Amino acid sequence: MRKFGKLEKLKTNPPKFSGSRGALLAGVWGQRHHGFKVLAIMLVLIALNLVEVSASGANTTVTFAVNRMGWAVRTQDAYLPNMNIVDLGLSEPQSMVFGENNLLYIADTGNRRILVFDTTDNTVFAEFTFDGFNTPRGVFVTPDNRLYVADALAGSVFILDALTGEHLRTHTAPQAMTFGETPFAPNRVAVDIRGNMYIVGEGVFAGIIQLSSEGEFLGFFASNQTTRTFLQMLQDTFFTEAQRQGLADRLPATFSGVTVDRRGVVYTSTMVATPGGGGGGGFGGGGGGGTALQRHNMAGRNTIQHPIPFAFLSDVHVDDAGFIYVSTTGGIIAVFTNDGELIFFFQGGWQSPDDVAGWFQSLQGIAVADNGEIWALDSTRNFLQSFTPTEYAQTVFSALSLFNSGLYEESAVMWNEVLRHNQMSVLAHVGLGRSSLQQQNFNLAMSSFYLANHRDYYSAAFWEVRNAWLMRNLAPILIGVFILFLAMSIVRNFDRRRVVGTQVDKIRTSIMQEKHIKNAMFAFSVARHPINSYYDMKHVGKGSVGGAAFHFVLFFLAYLLYNTSMGFLLQFTDVANIDFTAVIGGFFAVFVLFVFCNYLVTSINDGEGSVRDIFKLVSYAMFPMTITLFGVVLLSHIITQNEVFLLQFTLLFGGIYTISVLLLGLQEIHDYTFRQNIKSLLITAVFMLIGIVVIFNLTVLFGEIWNFFESIIMEVYASVMGLY
Repeated sequence: MRKFGKLEKLKTNPPKFSGSRGALLAGVWGQRHHGFKVLAIMLVLIALNLVEVSASGANTTVTFAVNRMGWAVRTQDAYLPNMNIVDLGLSEPQSMVFGENNLLYIADTGNRRILVFDTTDNTVFAEFTFDGFNTPRGVFVTPDNRLYVADALAGSVFILDALTGEHLRTHTAPQAMTFGETPFAPNRVAVDIRGNMYIVGEGVFAGIIQLSSEGEFLGFFASNQTTRTFLQMLQDTFFTEAQRQGLADRLPATFSGVTVDRRGVVYTSTMVATPGGGGGGGFGGGGGGGTALQRHNMAGRNTIQHPIPFAFLSDVHVDDAGFIYVSTTGGIIAVFTNDGELIFFFQGGWQSPDDVAGWFQSLQGIAVADNGEIWALDSTRNFLQSFTPTEYAQTVFSALSLFNSGLYEESAVMWNEVLRHNQMSVLAHVGLGRSSLQQQNFNLAMSSFYLANHRDYYSAAFWEVRNAWLMRNLAPILIGVFILFLAMSIVRNFDRRRVVGTQVDKIRTSIMQEKHIKNAMFAFSVARHPINSYYDMKHVGKGSVGGAAFHFVLFFLAYLLYNTSMGFLLQFTDVANIDFTAVIGGFFAVFVLFVFCNYLVTSINDGEGSVRDIFKLVSYAMFPMTITLFGVVLLSHIITQNEVFLLQFTLLFGGIYTISVLLLGLQEIHDYTFRQNIKSLLITAVFMLIGIVVIFNLTVLFGEIWNFFESIIMEVYASVMGLY
């Protein structure tokens, strides 16, 4: 073990610059005492567009957050590049961790040492070497200043004194029978408050190796699960045993990092290739939480429910406030709340040809200092990079910490300060809404959650608002209902000779006998007695094209309302983002195609229904679904997420009822048996599919023809006007 004295200050050792831009900046540094020359060079740089000027100055990172639609959008800078340290002599460093007094312990794998860097004054504090070191890759420091070093090729976990580097103990492969022939090649290590070790082993797919403080094997902790693709399921179903043996092993993804917070909770990162069902190595969507970042309970199960939109995580860190920091090999650093909700993430360049502060080629490890600075480690270019939190990031962290401490009013003040920086901050609106919810200001909470498009919290706030409204108005509503029934009872008692009732019946009968109203009301008869009603429609002449057209338009309006006017909890697409051409065109295309295709099919197969008959029966058959859609739209504005299943059941019931009425109508109109009816419907579906393909091709063809003639007209116009 060697110790180094304090290095000379930065002011006597100018920083190292590289690349074409670095040469120019080095020249500026060398002329720092000559103000006129420095100013002239800077003006030249700006004039040549060699210095990028942006809202965040010379920042080389870009910060993103999630907007109300779940998309990654540019936001205020959360972190700015600070120190870029390239002269530590590192060789393929793999990980690092902070100890006390802002000492940064770096696993300098290529040099077989642990380098201790003092981030307070940017000097090397010490260098720890040991004869047993072979490839030290993982480091962890406990509160009692014990340094744990995971060494894969040495097959050991070494314990050293974190201040002196004195070797204390070595843990090798456990001898327990349950450990068996499992390889023991530690890559990462973390230690909880009881001294138990959590070791990420190379080539170990059963989970994290858990050892006691004495090195006894406690079992495998938090194993990743494998998921089969559709192709793999087909292979398992149809391949022989010999063919399946020739397939590649379907092994679970391996863990890339492990850490333990001050409460003893274990967090892991995984080198998965798809982010929570999305794709790529950066920000992606997709449903499900994914397994890239996990917070484990005592049983090893993941308790993070939010989707993790990143892949290829290289490391994970948790600070004392509970905020989670992760890094990807591609250079992304993301910050999450303790529940796994994304706060923001930032990224500079990746695989840059020049050494630029904030840009990485292979980001392998991160650590967070007491002052909130993030330190990142590039294992390919062998440098350290620090990032300083901006006022914006500090305000966000302060607001979250105040809320977690139960100081809801103070938290609301800080969230308003965040909104002063960024009015569209979803995180701020959610935070303000949660603070308002805890202060029982439910209306303000609803407004905030609506702006943030957060339906879960909105439902909770709306539940309270609805309960308060019911408590205020339930008594007047019950009194009104009682008075109504009392008035009806009094009228019945005084009208024993049915004088008033008879007059009411005459008026109602005269209204119902009006031709157009009678034809429109025929839909009720169809819904109640479909077989008899369709028989009367076919042989007696009940119903009419006008009445059917009325119900067709009514169903169309219900369909539009269902797509555009649902309650916030169920309206997942903003009206501004709806393609009404597709919605309206698709509705009419399906309806018209069904009527004509069914007529063509049934006319060939001895069906008795005409186009007019099919149009009438389909329009009248849609009446149950029309009522269902209107009811669902209305109820969607007064329910919470706890009652959504009622709407789902209502839609299911309405759909089944409508389909049943339609099937009975087609069978009666065409005088088919049940089997003939189903056969004609299947052939109708095939004809409709062919019609859709033909219409699509014709649309594309006419579009190309239109563009061709348009270009010719524009050419002629330009020639005539002398534009050429």
